[in-house]
Amino acid sequence: RAHRWWSRVCRETEIIDEVGAPGTGPVAFATFGFDSDSVESVVVLPRLVFGRRGDRSWLTIVRPTQSPAVEPGEVLARLGSDQPRAPRQVSWPDDADRVRAWRQGVAEAIRRITAGELDKVVLARDVFARASEPIDPVALLTRLTAEYPDCWAFSVAGLVGATPEMLVRREGDVVSSRVLAGTVRSGWDSGEAGRLAAELLGSDKNLAEHELAVASVAASLAAHCTDLSVPEEPRILKLANVQHLATDVFGSLATETPVLALAASLHPTAAVCGTPTERAHSLIRELEPMDRGRYAGPVGWMDSHGDGEFGIALRCGQIDPQDPCRIRLFAGCGIVAGSQPESEVVESEVKLQPMRMALDSQLSHPVNRRAARAT
Repeated sequence: RAHRWWSRVCRETEIIDEVGAPGTGPVAFATFGFDSDSVESVVVLPRLVFGRRGDRSWLTIVRPTQSPAVEPGEVLARLGSDQPRAPRQVSWPDDADRVRAWRQGVAEAIRRITAGELDKVVLARDVFARASEPIDPVALLTRLTAEYPDCWAFSVAGLVGATPEMLVRREGDVVSSRVLAGTVRSGWDSGEAGRLAAELLGSDKNLAEHELAVASVAASLAAHCTDLSVPEEPRILKLANVQHLATDVFGSLATETPVLALAASLHPTAAVCGTPTERAHSLIRELEPMDRGRYAGPVGWMDSHGDGEFGIALRCGQIDPQDPCRIRLFAGCGIVAGSQPESEVVESEVKLQPMRMALDSQLSHPVNRRAARAT
């Protein structure tokens, strides 16, 4: 439905594009629910888009034909005039009972996997926080981009985060996807980080989880691409708080498939749902004590040429539209044979840390960040 709407908008729009690069002309930003039972998806066509690619910058203005022209100079003069305000007096309600219930769900999932019902399922949990003033998404983005420059930061309709996982990117006929599955913490120093990375690369449990995720992405892209390139071994992606097994998949489009259609064919991947997909999805509905909303769904942008980027909405939080002082954070873990409930709880806490630190200035201090990672 979003694709049909966007195609109609682009057909009915007079486009004057003197730059002619991916992301110029009309650009829509979108965030989709994890499944059809989730809250509504949102597509936004901004009136103003400031874009930058390499050393080129541009300003896109979208307006009704009969409306007065907008002077670019006036727009540029206003950019950055409002300074982001960091969240103040952030409180974290006790969620011990909810963590205990989630741990029990993980144990049941392990039992089902061991019994041969499925190979993998991803179970997520949520955490709520409250600030004394409305939460400014720009302040969160500022901290996230500073701490996690190797991730893709996003803010669409109150969903804010920095995801390390690119569901699909399209530039012309080149398609790429970054698959993550298998996680350890980053370590206190380079020596420990190296040891943990070596353990991750040698872990049968994590390698099996990663292989399932890569296979699901490769199978979906193969229906649209030729010359699909899938590395035989994963690499380590090291972030500020965690290290992931990562595989970058590339292909050449065989047809003029727009990025949104590619995202639809890929979602949900094994990295956020499980394998087989239908059984994993059914188990998520049974064992996960929440509605994911737009968490773990595609989030990104698309232009009128079919180019764009859609990440998976991970390491993120949803600002409550009814109460902007309240935010809901998410984290999920891939459960496979060999998983341990307590270890998955620890991993989920590590994955919550980017948004916790973006919200709480006390956690952003280096000493407190070290303590947060040890939680």
